[in-house]
Amino acid sequence: MTQNRSEPAGIISEGKSYAKLGKHKNAVSFFDKVLKGDPQNVDALYHKGLSLIQLRKNKDAVVCFEKILEKDPNHVLALNNLGNSYAEQQQFERAINFYEKALKVDPTFVPVIYNKGIAEIGVGKYDEALRCFNQSLSVEPENVFATYFKGLVLGKQKKHNDALLCFDKVIEKEPENFEALFYKATSLAELGKHQDAIALFDKILKDNPKNGTVIYSKARSKAELGLDREALELLAQAILYYGKTIRGWAVKDSVFNRLKDDLRFKAVVK
Repeated sequence: MTQNRSEPAGIISEGKSYAKLGKHKNAVSFFDKVLKGDPQNVDALYHKGLSLIQLRKNKDAVVCFEKILEKDPNHVLALNNLGNSYAEQQQFERAINFYEKALKVDPTFVPVIYNKGIAEIGVGKYDEALRCFNQSLSVEPENVFATYFKGLVLGKQKKHNDALLCFDKVIEKEPENFEALFYKATSLAELGKHQDAIALFDKILKDNPKNGTVIYSKARSKAELGLDREALELLAQAILYYGKTIRGWAVKDSVFNRLKDDLRFKAVVK
Protein backbone atom coordinates (compact mmCIF):
# COMPACT_ATOMS: atom_id res chain seq x y z
CA MET A 1 0.00 0.00 0.00
CA THR A 2 1.32 3.49 -0.87
CA GLN A 3 2.04 5.59 2.20
CA ASN A 4 -0.17 8.68 2.50
CA ARG A 5 2.27 11.58 2.82
CA SER A 6 -0.37 13.69 4.59
CA GLU A 7 -0.50 11.18 7.45
CA PRO A 8 2.03 11.30 10.33
CA ALA A 9 3.96 8.26 9.11
CA GLY A 10 4.26 9.78 5.63
CA ILE A 11 5.38 13.16 6.97
CA ILE A 12 7.97 11.49 9.21
CA SER A 13 9.19 9.48 6.25
CA GLU A 14 9.76 12.69 4.28
CA GLY A 15 11.64 14.17 7.21
CA LYS A 16 13.85 11.09 7.42
CA SER A 17 14.58 11.41 3.70
CA TYR A 18 15.81 14.96 4.21
CA ALA A 19 17.89 13.82 7.20
CA LYS A 20 19.58 11.15 5.05
CA LEU A 21 20.56 13.92 2.63
CA GLY A 22 22.06 15.92 5.50
CA LYS A 23 19.32 18.55 5.29
CA HIS A 24 18.51 18.46 8.97
CA LYS A 25 16.80 21.85 9.22
CA ASN A 26 14.30 20.70 6.60
CA ALA A 27 13.95 17.37 8.38
CA VAL A 28 13.12 19.07 11.69
CA SER A 29 10.37 21.09 10.01
CA PHE A 30 8.64 17.85 8.94
CA PHE A 31 8.96 16.28 12.38
CA ASP A 32 7.54 19.46 13.91
CA LYS A 33 4.48 19.20 11.65
CA VAL A 34 3.68 15.85 13.23
CA LEU A 35 4.50 17.01 16.76
CA LYS A 36 2.18 19.99 16.41
CA GLY A 37 -0.75 17.58 16.20
CA ASP A 38 0.74 14.84 18.37
CA PRO A 39 3.36 16.19 20.84
CA GLN A 40 4.08 12.67 22.18
CA ASN A 41 4.74 10.99 18.83
CA VAL A 42 7.79 8.89 19.71
CA ASP A 43 9.01 8.38 16.14
CA ALA A 44 8.89 12.11 15.37
CA LEU A 45 10.55 13.02 18.67
CA TYR A 46 13.32 10.49 18.15
CA HIS A 47 14.21 11.53 14.63
CA LYS A 48 13.91 15.21 15.49
CA GLY A 49 16.38 14.57 18.32
CA LEU A 50 18.82 12.91 15.93
CA SER A 51 18.64 15.83 13.50
CA LEU A 52 19.11 18.35 16.31
CA ILE A 53 22.29 16.52 17.33
CA GLN A 54 23.58 16.92 13.78
CA LEU A 55 22.72 20.62 14.00
CA ARG A 56 24.74 20.76 17.25
CA LYS A 57 21.63 21.68 19.22
CA ASN A 58 22.29 19.10 21.92
CA LYS A 59 20.19 20.75 24.61
CA ASP A 60 17.15 20.76 22.32
CA ALA A 61 17.86 17.15 21.40
CA VAL A 62 17.90 16.23 25.09
CA VAL A 63 14.37 17.65 25.43
CA CYS A 64 13.16 15.36 22.63
CA PHE A 65 14.71 12.23 24.12
CA GLU A 66 13.44 13.08 27.62
CA LYS A 67 9.89 13.42 26.26
CA ILE A 68 10.21 9.93 24.76
CA LEU A 69 11.27 8.53 28.14
CA GLU A 70 8.22 10.08 29.78
CA LYS A 71 6.13 7.81 27.58
CA ASP A 72 8.54 4.86 27.35
CA PRO A 73 11.23 4.78 30.10
CA ASN A 74 12.85 1.73 28.49
CA HIS A 75 13.35 3.22 25.03
CA VAL A 76 16.95 2.03 24.48
CA LEU A 77 17.70 4.32 21.53
CA ALA A 78 16.48 7.40 23.40
CA LEU A 79 18.56 6.42 26.45
CA ASN A 80 21.61 5.90 24.23
CA ASN A 81 21.20 9.22 22.49
CA LEU A 82 20.63 11.05 25.76
CA GLY A 83 23.94 9.62 26.83
CA ASN A 84 25.52 10.76 23.57
CA SER A 85 24.10 14.27 23.99
CA TYR A 86 25.56 14.62 27.49
CA ALA A 87 28.88 13.12 26.37
CA GLU A 88 29.02 15.73 23.59
CA GLN A 89 28.68 18.37 26.33
CA GLN A 90 31.55 16.70 28.27
CA GLN A 91 29.10 15.64 30.99
CA PHE A 92 30.46 12.10 31.08
CA GLU A 93 29.03 10.96 34.42
CA ARG A 94 25.51 11.86 33.30
CA ALA A 95 26.15 10.15 29.98
CA ILE A 96 27.28 6.96 31.73
CA ASN A 97 24.13 7.00 33.84
CA PHE A 98 21.95 6.86 30.73
CA TYR A 99 24.12 4.21 29.07
CA GLU A 100 23.78 2.04 32.18
CA LYS A 101 19.99 2.44 32.12
CA ALA A 102 19.98 1.38 28.46
CA LEU A 103 22.11 -1.67 29.24
CA LYS A 104 19.69 -2.76 31.96
CA VAL A 105 17.07 -3.00 29.20
CA ASP A 106 19.40 -4.59 26.62
CA PRO A 107 22.79 -5.69 28.04
CA THR A 108 24.07 -6.79 24.62
CA PHE A 109 23.38 -3.64 22.58
CA VAL A 110 26.85 -2.93 21.14
CA PRO A 111 26.44 0.81 20.33
CA VAL A 112 25.62 1.53 23.97
CA ILE A 113 28.51 -0.59 25.26
CA TYR A 114 30.89 1.18 22.88
CA ASN A 115 29.60 4.66 23.75
CA LYS A 116 29.88 3.89 27.45
CA GLY A 117 33.51 2.92 26.88
CA ILE A 118 34.26 6.31 25.35
CA ALA A 119 32.54 8.09 28.26
CA GLU A 120 34.56 6.00 30.74
CA ILE A 121 37.72 7.34 29.09
CA GLY A 122 36.35 10.82 29.76
CA VAL A 123 36.24 10.15 33.52
CA GLY A 124 39.56 8.34 33.56
CA LYS A 125 38.17 4.86 34.28
CA TYR A 126 40.40 3.03 31.85
CA ASP A 127 39.80 -0.51 33.14
CA GLU A 128 36.05 -0.10 32.70
CA ALA A 129 36.55 1.49 29.28
CA LEU A 130 38.71 -1.46 28.22
CA ARG A 131 36.06 -3.89 29.44
CA CYS A 132 33.47 -2.10 27.28
CA PHE A 133 35.61 -2.20 24.15
CA ASN A 134 36.51 -5.85 24.69
CA GLN A 135 32.82 -6.67 25.08
CA SER A 136 32.00 -4.73 21.89
CA LEU A 137 34.73 -6.55 19.99
CA SER A 138 33.57 -9.95 21.25
CA VAL A 139 30.35 -9.30 19.31
CA GLU A 140 31.78 -7.24 16.46
CA PRO A 141 35.47 -8.25 16.12
CA GLU A 142 35.94 -6.10 12.99
CA ASN A 143 34.65 -2.91 14.62
CA VAL A 144 37.33 -0.37 13.67
CA PHE A 145 36.17 2.29 16.12
CA ALA A 146 36.17 -0.06 19.11
CA THR A 147 39.62 -1.34 18.09
CA TYR A 148 40.96 2.22 17.81
CA PHE A 149 39.64 3.29 21.21
CA LYS A 150 40.90 0.08 22.78
CA GLY A 151 44.34 1.05 21.49
CA LEU A 152 44.00 4.52 23.04
CA VAL A 153 43.11 3.03 26.42
CA LEU A 154 45.98 0.55 26.32
CA GLY A 155 48.31 3.44 25.53
CA LYS A 156 47.04 5.36 28.56
CA GLN A 157 47.71 2.24 30.63
CA LYS A 158 51.29 2.17 29.30
CA LYS A 159 50.63 -1.13 27.51
CA HIS A 160 52.19 0.15 24.32
CA ASN A 161 52.90 -3.19 22.63
CA ASP A 162 49.24 -4.15 23.01
CA ALA A 163 48.20 -0.71 21.80
CA LEU A 164 50.33 -1.17 18.67
CA LEU A 165 48.45 -4.35 17.80
CA CYS A 166 45.18 -2.41 17.88
CA PHE A 167 46.46 0.48 15.77
CA ASP A 168 47.94 -1.94 13.24
CA LYS A 169 44.52 -3.60 12.86
CA VAL A 170 42.93 -0.22 12.22
CA ILE A 171 45.61 0.81 9.72
CA GLU A 172 45.27 -2.51 7.91
CA LYS A 173 41.65 -1.62 7.17
CA GLU A 174 42.15 2.14 6.87
CA PRO A 175 45.75 2.85 5.73
CA GLU A 176 45.23 6.63 5.79
CA ASN A 177 43.63 6.81 9.23
CA PHE A 178 45.41 9.90 10.60
CA GLU A 179 44.62 9.25 14.26
CA ALA A 180 45.66 5.59 14.19
CA LEU A 181 48.92 6.46 12.45
CA PHE A 182 49.64 9.20 14.99
CA TYR A 183 48.97 7.06 18.04
CA LYS A 184 50.93 4.18 16.55
CA ALA A 185 53.84 6.60 16.21
CA THR A 186 53.51 7.85 19.79
CA SER A 187 53.36 4.24 21.04
CA LEU A 188 56.56 3.47 19.14
CA ALA A 189 58.17 6.55 20.68
CA GLU A 190 57.13 5.43 24.17
CA LEU A 191 58.86 2.11 23.44
CA GLY A 192 62.04 3.96 22.46
CA LYS A 193 61.63 3.17 18.75
CA HIS A 194 62.12 6.79 17.74
CA GLN A 195 63.34 6.25 14.18
CA ASP A 196 60.21 4.23 13.39
CA ALA A 197 58.07 6.87 15.11
CA ILE A 198 59.70 9.69 13.12
CA ALA A 199 59.04 7.83 9.86
CA LEU A 200 55.32 7.75 10.72
CA PHE A 201 55.28 11.38 11.85
CA ASP A 202 56.82 12.30 8.48
CA LYS A 203 54.15 10.31 6.66
CA ILE A 204 51.43 12.23 8.49
CA LEU A 205 53.14 15.59 7.96
CA LYS A 206 53.31 14.99 4.23
CA ASP A 207 49.55 15.57 4.11
CA ASN A 208 49.26 17.74 7.25
CA PRO A 209 52.43 19.90 7.22
CA LYS A 210 51.15 22.45 9.74
CA ASN A 211 49.91 20.07 12.43
CA GLY A 212 51.65 21.39 15.53
CA THR A 213 50.92 18.33 17.65
CA VAL A 214 52.62 15.99 15.18
CA ILE A 215 55.57 18.35 14.74
CA TYR A 216 55.93 18.59 18.52
CA SER A 217 55.86 14.79 18.86
CA LYS A 218 58.56 14.52 16.20
CA ALA A 219 60.62 17.12 18.12
CA ARG A 220 60.38 14.96 21.24
CA SER A 221 61.72 11.92 19.38
CA LYS A 222 64.56 13.99 17.91
CA ALA A 223 65.45 15.18 21.41
CA GLU A 224 65.41 11.62 22.72
CA LEU A 225 67.87 10.70 19.95
CA GLY A 226 70.16 13.55 21.01
CA LEU A 227 69.53 15.51 17.81
CA ASP A 228 69.19 18.80 19.69
CA ARG A 229 69.40 21.24 16.79
CA GLU A 230 66.71 19.42 14.81
CA ALA A 231 64.55 19.05 17.92
CA LEU A 232 64.72 22.78 18.65
CA GLU A 233 63.96 23.69 15.04
CA LEU A 234 60.89 21.46 15.11
CA LEU A 235 59.82 22.81 18.48
CA ALA A 236 60.00 26.37 17.13
CA GLN A 237 57.95 25.31 14.12
CA ALA A 238 55.29 23.66 16.33
CA ILE A 239 55.05 26.80 18.47
CA LEU A 240 54.67 28.89 15.32
CA TYR A 241 51.53 26.91 14.45
CA TYR A 242 50.04 26.14 17.88
CA GLY A 243 51.51 28.91 20.04
CA LYS A 244 50.90 28.91 23.78
CA THR A 245 49.67 25.32 23.88
CA ILE A 246 52.93 23.87 22.56
CA ARG A 247 55.02 26.31 24.57
CA GLY A 248 53.29 25.14 27.75
CA TRP A 249 53.83 21.48 26.88
CA ALA A 250 57.54 22.01 26.19
CA VAL A 251 58.23 23.85 29.43
CA LYS A 252 56.72 20.99 31.46
CA ASP A 253 57.98 18.10 29.32
CA SER A 254 60.73 16.05 30.99
CA VAL A 255 61.98 14.99 27.53
CA PHE A 256 63.41 18.51 27.18
CA ASN A 257 64.93 18.69 30.69
CA ARG A 258 68.43 18.31 29.26
CA LEU A 259 67.85 21.38 27.09
CA LYS A 260 66.06 23.68 29.51
CA ASP A 261 69.23 25.55 30.49
CA ASP A 262 70.20 25.87 26.83
CA LEU A 263 69.83 29.46 25.59
CA ARG A 264 68.43 28.15 22.30
CA PHE A 265 65.61 26.37 24.15
CA LYS A 266 64.87 29.46 26.24
CA ALA A 267 64.70 31.56 23.10
CA VAL A 268 62.23 29.14 21.47
CA VAL A 269 59.82 28.96 24.43
CA LYS A 270 60.05 32.57 25.63
